Amino acid sequence: MHTKPTFESLVDAHSSELCAYLWRMLGDEGEARDCLQDTFLRAYRAYPRVQDYSNLRAWLYKIATNSARTQLGRNIRRDTRNTPYIERVASREKAVDAQVLERISVAEVKQAVMELPPKQRAALMMRKYQELDYAEISAALDCTEETARANVYQALKSLRKKLKDVEYGQ
Repeated sequence: MHTKPTFESLVDAHSSELCAYLWRMLGDEGEARDCLQDTFLRAYRAYPRVQDYSNLRAWLYKIATNSARTQLGRNIRRDTRNTPYIERVASREKAVDAQVLERISVAEVKQAVMELPPKQRAALMMRKYQELDYAEISAALDCTEETARANVYQALKSLRKKLKDVEYGQ
C-alpha cells in the first residue's frame, strides 16, 4: 500500500513533465501553462477523495488530458466562429498547395500531429515524449492497455502516411 504524498510534492514532481506534455498537445506555451494551472486546480479539489495512491502520475495525466481536450474544443469553436467559411476553405487550399511545394519540416510534423484525433495524439505524446508505459497511458486515457497501444500505433501510422504524402508531393 502506498502512502499519500503531500499535494505540494505531486506538483513539484510532475509540473515540468505535465507542462511539456500539454505544450505538445496544444502547440502553444501560454495555453499549456493555463491548462497546467487548471489541471492542478482540478487535482487539488479532487485530491482528498483519492483512494489509490499507487499511480498518481497517470491520474494527473488523465486530468491534464481532459483539460487539454477542453481547451482544444474551445479553440475549434473560437476559430470556426471567427473565420468566415470562404476564408477557411481558401486557407485549407493554400495549406495543401504549400505542403505540395515544401519538403518535410518541423512545422509540417507539428501540424500533422495536431491533426491527429485527440486520444491518438495524447497516447502518442505520453508514450514517445513523456515515456509513460502503456499501463499509465491506459489509466490516464481511461481505456485498456490494448486500446492505448492501438492509439499509439494508429497515430504513428497516420503520421507516416501524412508525412510521406507531403514528402512526395501527393
